[in-house]
Amino acid sequence: MHLSACQPFKLDLGWLQGQAFRWTKREGWFYGIVEGNLIKVRQAEGGIEFHSNASEESLKPLVISYFRLDQDITPTHKALRKAGLGDLVDKYGGTRILRQDPWECLIAYACSRNNNVERITAIVDALATRYGECQTLDGVTCHSFPSAKCLAEVGKEELERLGFGLNRAELISKLAQDVAARELPLDDLTHCSHEEARCRLMKYPGIGQKIAACVCLFSLHMDDAFPVDTHIGNGLKRRFGKEYTPVAKNARLLAWARDKFGAHAGYAGQLLFLEGRHSKGG
Repeated sequence: MHLSACQPFKLDLGWLQGQAFRWTKREGWFYGIVEGNLIKVRQAEGGIEFHSNASEESLKPLVISYFRLDQDITPTHKALRKAGLGDLVDKYGGTRILRQDPWECLIAYACSRNNNVERITAIVDALATRYGECQTLDGVTCHSFPSAKCLAEVGKEELERLGFGLNRAELISKLAQDVAARELPLDDLTHCSHEEARCRLMKYPGIGQKIAACVCLFSLHMDDAFPVDTHIGNGLKRRFGKEYTPVAKNARLLAWARDKFGAHAGYAGQLLFLEGRHSKGG
């Protein structure tokens, strides 16, 4: 099925895997899970082409939402050019901030501390392979991500035995229990302010400002969220003279970024991330 996209839009594994870790590319197609369904997608004239074993007509609105094909990106690009990122808009302007499933996004980023993209992918894949539903499309096999209820029933001891480590196993288990019991109603957080949602997530030991901001940006529809990693921090220093240290992921730096980039701060961060990652060759 062909879907039109507001232009510019360009599928690229760099920005896909920089946000949602389980996308893979085979023979020109990108394979991944959207709302529990395995799909394959590729660039097409004016948009994308996607296929699935599930009803493509029923998946159509989900795919449009996930990739934000209907987003008019022009105001964002104008704002980022005005803020001094015009060269990055020219280079990476086809990027979108995905609208991921909040539950999988939360667990993926909860596992991201002190890990690179490849390691995070392996961790999330291990959970999906062990507890998710196996799906195959054109000979490519993927697993849907297990529900919060499923991982709550697994328990931290089993997660430890799978090699997640005590702290990470405890965090995953606690998040699963609270999401399953709606003590942490992720869908409701989309109606909160960025600050409220971030503070709610940071009540959990092991979820700091960066992880909370990633969840807000990539799954809770908060484009003003501004997670800072080394790539983004280096870009802020090089382009704007803003010093970055692990401690400097603080209120002043975040306030500056949100003042500088406004409602488009998340997109600014993604362009800086892509610049830094590509300059390192990975």
